[in-house]
Amino acid sequence: MKKLFLLKPDFKDVNRNPESIYFCPNCGLIEGILSYYPKLLEDIEVHHVDFPRPRPAIVELLGEENQSCPVLILEDGTFINETKDIIRYLVDTYHIAKPH
Repeated sequence: MKKLFLLKPDFKDVNRNPESIYFCPNCGLIEGILSYYPKLLEDIEVHHVDFPRPRPAIVELLGEENQSCPVLILEDGTFINETKDIIRYLVDTYHIAKPH
């Protein structure tokens, strides 16, 4: 089964403004696609991880240098970590609508 890692919303970033609460726009976009097409969840296991690094669940699978989110890990261990490429993969593989 494919694994998709997304950041949990409502996180703080001490390197920006420690008083502000954030969400990841790219993760939010992927979450939106999953809500449009819930059938994707039949083949994709979604994991929500905390913002601070290291992100152990991702590091364990991809190494410390590849812990960005969102990231989609395929069954063969290859991964896609660019949002537009994840979307293209979902469109091509699952034949969902293309972004306009």
